[in-house]
Amino acid sequence: MTLAEGSGRFLSSPALAVRAAPPFDCSAMDGYAVRHVDIPGPVELVVKGHLFAGDLPGERLLPGEAARIFTGASLPAGADAVVQEEATEARGAHVLIRHRPRKGENVRMAGEDVPAGGEALPAGTRVGPRQAALLEAVGCRELRVHRRLKVALLSTGDEVVKGRTPDSNGAALSGLLGACGFEVRRGAVGDDAAALRDAIASTLAGADALVTIGGVSVGEKDLVAGALRALGAEIRVHGVPMKPGKPFLFALLGGKPVLGLPGSPSACLVAFEVFARPALLALAGSARIERPRAWMPIAEACEGRPGRSRFLWASITPDGRVRPVGRDAAQVRGPALAQALVRIAEGAGDVPEGERVETWLLEE
Repeated sequence: MTLAEGSGRFLSSPALAVRAAPPFDCSAMDGYAVRHVDIPGPVELVVKGHLFAGDLPGERLLPGEAARIFTGASLPAGADAVVQEEATEARGAHVLIRHRPRKGENVRMAGEDVPAGGEALPAGTRVGPRQAALLEAVGCRELRVHRRLKVALLSTGDEVVKGRTPDSNGAALSGLLGACGFEVRRGAVGDDAAALRDAIASTLAGADALVTIGGVSVGEKDLVAGALRALGAEIRVHGVPMKPGKPFLFALLGGKPVLGLPGSPSACLVAFEVFARPALLALAGSARIERPRAWMPIAEACEGRPGRSRFLWASITPDGRVRPVGRDAAQVRGPALAQALVRIAEGAGDVPEGERVETWLLEE
């Protein structure tokens, strides 16, 4: 697959450099290319030509010679250092070198970034703009990538189908799944057992995985688990010791994963971050499946009881602390304002102000 076609996909095998980066020994700054052995101390050298980026390296430097050189230009043969312009004084056809350079000073050696034939990017890397820049630099125009993961997204509940409750969860997850590079097909179904079974079967048939929203708790209209059992699914997990997101469900239907998320907005998005996102990224071939994490001081005391993990949406203050922005499982605004997700371990109770907490950094 071409580099352009592979944009946004995950490498299925390492991308190898066709050419080195940089492709030749070049200057790291404006100055004079020299032979370092010619400069035991301040000395005048004969200036032999000017070299700009894109020029051929020119003739070999002989003893007592220097070449005016600019950033990115190829070093002439014989040169092994560059003296920056600020340490020199132009004197007509000569230049005074005030600074004694060491060998290799201000020189970018050919292949020091990536050697020809070397690994530019490992398998599992997602090809984004910065990765594309590297691959272009090393001449890697053909890639081996995983195909895009196809994820079916199914919102459940009469309140959603009839429009009484906006499908904010569907809007959020559609965007989050798309940001992972997945193909997303979104649908909705009401609280009818037969219709739910049909919707699950038909949507999963054309997808690699199914994410459902709502209907996974223990109420009269929580029908997802029953519908999956009726279809022959193997339910591996139903209910987890965390807040919010306790009703999370994981099942296999025909060998394909089904990830059942709670309907309350905050709980839905927490369960997505904790379980669904990393699972789907792994299925897509990504080498990195978790959010970056850091331990940061919490900006205000947080009450709680030990016994299960707690997750808090949080903003990051200018001085590097995290401040909770919503604790209610049904809240929509908290996740919208959040820059991070804080995890309080199951054994922790009250958390005092200033204590360092595990912080998952969100891309937003």
